[in-house]
Amino acid sequence: MADREKKLVIEVFRKKDAEAFTAALADPEGKMEIPSAAALCGAEACALALRAARICVEGREADEQSTYLLRNLDKLREYLVYLIDEDVKGRAVFLRAQKEGDAQKIDAARHPACAIGDEIICQMIHLIALMDEMACFHTRESAGYLSAALELALSAMRCAMDYVCEIASGSSDRTYAFVVRRENELRMEELAETLERIRLRIDPVQT
Repeated sequence: MADREKKLVIEVFRKKDAEAFTAALADPEGKMEIPSAAALCGAEACALALRAARICVEGREADEQSTYLLRNLDKLREYLVYLIDEDVKGRAVFLRAQKEGDAQKIDAARHPACAIGDEIICQMIHLIALMDEMACFHTRESAGYLSAALELALSAMRCAMDYVCEIASGSSDRTYAFVVRRENELRMEELAETLERIRLRIDPVQT
């Protein structure tokens, strides 16, 4: 009876302060994994890109492009913060299957366990596209923030990619493992030109 009366307590990691969040992330027995850290890193990238955008439009009359960028960067920041806990939920079945030691169930749970990591990758590609648009009209004052945002976005993306590829590599379906790895290699190859263009435009030495 006492057990039935116990309330279900769901830990919400995104609402923790920096000390508690990093301590939870450091716990080997904890619920958070690399994608949770990648989501936070991605949210920080969005925040710095948003700061850069606000500096860029300061003193300018609002237009359709600047309104679009400011709104989307802020929405993206909020969404990445939300994904911190979604990753914890999405991996629950995979962790349970690992504890049970059922190889079939583990394999079946790999794809949902990778879902949030893959979503982070997709959102970082979207963020980089927004930064490419911003780089056309950045200012000297915004260049440092935009540069830092770009490197944080790439860090978040690479961490999520490494995690997703690692989980997929354990699958008995070798085609699935190959496709996941190759898909992410292609994503990086396709971004190369955009990254070079952004870096050239926002290089503080040339700005």
